[in-house]
Amino acid sequence: MNSRALRPDAVDALLHKTISILADCKGQMNDILQSTRTEYNYIQMQIQDLNNEIAIWIKNVDRLEREFRRSRQRLYQSSLNCDNLSEQFKKEIYEEADRIREALTIAREREKHLRKRREEQEKSLVRIEQIYRKSEKLVSQVGIAIDFLSGNLEDVNQQLEGMQARYQLGQKVIKVQEDERRRVAREIHDGPAQDLANVVLKAEICEKMFVQGRGKETMVELAELKDMIKESLNDVRRIIYNLRPMTLDDLGLIPTVKKFIDEFKSQTGIRAELTVLGKQKRLDQSVEVALFRTIQEALNNCKKHAEATRVSVKIEFLSNAINVVIDDNGKGFEPQIVRTKMIQNDHFGLLGMEERIVLLGGTWNLQSAPGQGTRIIARIPLDYVKEGL
Repeated sequence: MNSRALRPDAVDALLHKTISILADCKGQMNDILQSTRTEYNYIQMQIQDLNNEIAIWIKNVDRLEREFRRSRQRLYQSSLNCDNLSEQFKKEIYEEADRIREALTIAREREKHLRKRREEQEKSLVRIEQIYRKSEKLVSQVGIAIDFLSGNLEDVNQQLEGMQARYQLGQKVIKVQEDERRRVAREIHDGPAQDLANVVLKAEICEKMFVQGRGKETMVELAELKDMIKESLNDVRRIIYNLRPMTLDDLGLIPTVKKFIDEFKSQTGIRAELTVLGKQKRLDQSVEVALFRTIQEALNNCKKHAEATRVSVKIEFLSNAINVVIDDNGKGFEPQIVRTKMIQNDHFGLLGMEERIVLLGGTWNLQSAPGQGTRIIARIPLDYVKEGL
């Protein structure tokens, strides 16, 4: 055995050399990070400039489309009164229409070209961001390796645990965000987007009827158009409310829950009751959001799965905590089975409830049994929230 290779001074020298190499690599990767961030900011500025330019050309296209419609109307009128107009005047009308049509074609092509450039820049931005994230991760890993080799094993363990926890939480947050974006996109596509397309079509029909002098029919179409716009506006308001009820910011938790329960009763026919105990007060925004989403998700589950006829919500304000208890008389279920599905990420609603409460230092408890209804208990200590702010 080569005893020289095991001498403490040799091992120490090897460690120092390794640490030096890793530190140099870390410095180079930090340079890459800085360059990537600079490139990222530059592309962002280019995208913003393109957005501004696209907005200008959209206005130009809209203006030229209006002018083109008016020129078409003049052509139509000239065709009706062709005997009363001079050839020179008719020629000018046709030339003006051709000029506007040509300008409109150029404007549309310019807008299309700018949108394509923006799309290419956005793809580049995504690639740059991916490079940045990978480099950032490598820098962090090299830093951990340096600490490990330097003997800070306890700190390394804490960093690894923190990184793992942040990674898992980040993955869950990203998935929830993407699920929410897909849901909102579907709602907008199937609702307001379709309605607006119909509004444009209906407006064109009204325009043609008005030009043809069909006043009464135009009024009927306009009335239908007004109703379509009202329905689209209601859809937009509903989508906004589902994202975040404005009353939660303006009035607080209790008025928002009351309004939600009233709507829940009218929509489902389920008898729902709200009981408020203790002295009401405004809470930290994160607490109000977490509790409202918990109540909202619990009642939605009651509507979809529980087959309940009654549900009660009790909110209790204490000096150092707030408690929420939600009871229903539905068919119930086996908690252990649901707990297993939660761990397997099959029940995102229940998992989201628990995570919101636990992240605020609270406790969340699910009680149920087949044929005996379901109870959800959430408790958030207010002093913990204040300390964490």
